[in-house]
Amino acid sequence: MKSRWIPSGRLVPGPGDLIFAIVLGLVLVGGRHGLFNDPGTPWHLRLGRQILASGSVPRHDTLTFTRDGAPWIDQSWGFDVLLAMLVDSWGWPVVIALTAIGLAGLYAAMTRGLVRDGISPLVAVLVAILAVAVGSIHFLIRPHLFTFAFVYLTLRACQQQHERGGWGIFAVPFYTAILANLHGGFVALPVIVATAAVGHAISGRWDGPRWRNWLRFTLAFLASGLAALANPYGLGLYRHVGNLLVSSGVTSLIVEYQPAPFGKPDAEVLEWVLLALVGLPVVSARRMERYQLAHLLVWLHLALTSIRNAPLFALAAAPALAALLDGLPMSLRRSWKPDGRASIWPAAASIGLLVVAGCGVRLGGFDLKKWPLSALPALDQQPTAARLFHEQDWGGLIEAECRPLRRSYLDDRFELFGKEAIVEYIDTLTGGPAWDTLRDRDRIDLVWLRPDRGLARRLLQEPGWSVLHRDKVSILFRRDPPNDLTAR
Repeated sequence: MKSRWIPSGRLVPGPGDLIFAIVLGLVLVGGRHGLFNDPGTPWHLRLGRQILASGSVPRHDTLTFTRDGAPWIDQSWGFDVLLAMLVDSWGWPVVIALTAIGLAGLYAAMTRGLVRDGISPLVAVLVAILAVAVGSIHFLIRPHLFTFAFVYLTLRACQQQHERGGWGIFAVPFYTAILANLHGGFVALPVIVATAAVGHAISGRWDGPRWRNWLRFTLAFLASGLAALANPYGLGLYRHVGNLLVSSGVTSLIVEYQPAPFGKPDAEVLEWVLLALVGLPVVSARRMERYQLAHLLVWLHLALTSIRNAPLFALAAAPALAALLDGLPMSLRRSWKPDGRASIWPAAASIGLLVVAGCGVRLGGFDLKKWPLSALPALDQQPTAARLFHEQDWGGLIEAECRPLRRSYLDDRFELFGKEAIVEYIDTLTGGPAWDTLRDRDRIDLVWLRPDRGLARRLLQEPGWSVLHRDKVSILFRRDPPNDLTAR
């Protein structure tokens, strides 16, 4: 006799559950240190604590001595507060667990959505695995993970509006208002709605229902643009994002804003997906809908011009790729027939993982082979007024982990410093003449670099500098006091 309180189907894993387990394992095992491979995570924590302590969002830089007091907008203030609350209340293990659960839930939802749309379960699983592989380059504890989630929700809302009409599209302005307080990626949501409006317009005969549905897309687009103003900075948030993406000129210096690096591992799966989208229409019995083609072209362009958009392209391209794969003459295409109900396993795994994390079990952290944590005690012994020149990637680490708190020279907020300052900084790392200018102008007392930097090799030979700490990851120099130089 079947249990009256648990339907048998809820005990049988489905396609979404399989993807949930795969992504959960990928993040917890393969991403054990990878979640922390971004220089911005620590300064998000520092700012979150600062916002909670002051009760207000930052409007000027407070983290560096080179830009102290310069106007600046924290486009991710909501994420910063959430991160600080979680870390200070429960510790990093809970943050890691929630990140893993969130990513697993996202791609599991995508898989279930494809199956509900009539895609074969095996094909849905394959497409989800490809999307995960493309998106994994940005599996980091950063606010853009919320953009992943809201982009998917917006894509689904637009697809349902295209197919069924109604008023569901007006959930997108609410998504935009939330995301505008979490990450600058909120601009993607109106772009998706505008693309959907074009795709819907070209998908069939222009009759009354299509006109009314197109009008709802247009109104939702306008409402989304206005909804983003529901943030502490108002229109200043748009100006900040525009400055970063257009007028600052710094995107050419940021790796994640560069074109997709075909021929390298980071873009290998993206290349497979593109080849599949080119070749499958020749052999597939199904064709890509015009509506899906509109999304595909827009996000393909954005992914090719900036690798940071590749994970969003994978989400947007999933329905079209799944439809083409589902049209192949594969004998096992219909062999897996789940009943479509959600099983209990993802919820059970999530609860179990959170319990383990809440008990303080270490699930990951900074890779000691990459991050110079062993040098922090030596740095903490130096006066906080001593001006430190350092690796850009370590700026956030300095701002969040030094005790007492210390200001950095710079961090990865390139828009705050400007292109000219970043170029000068890069030149200085080589140990050339730029170092002499910067050292005297900014009154540098401490230098903390990777041992293989040209500047590190120069300071080892240059009188007036002493080594305070040295290991395989970093070397910390201190400028000798004037009386020490006289004694020599």
